Amino acid sequence: QNRADLGYDSEPKRTLLRRRREARRRERQAALEQQLNMAAEHNDDNFNNAENQNRVTLGQYINPTADSCGSTI
Repeated sequence: QNRADLGYDSEPKRTLLRRRREARRRERQAALEQQLNMAAEHNDDNFNNAENQNRVTLGQYINPTADSCGSTI
């Protein structure tokens, strides 16, 4: 039989280091994706809030408020 079929590794230290490096890379990638998703959700929330704050109803144009009226003196 072939040694590769038995799971024989001629360079176990190199394989271990490579696997650790790959695991760290995957962890960093997952953390980055999570941060990007959180930032995108935060931006969407801010966009929706700003969009809602900029809406003006017809009643706001018709009914004057103390802030919208200037002094007559």
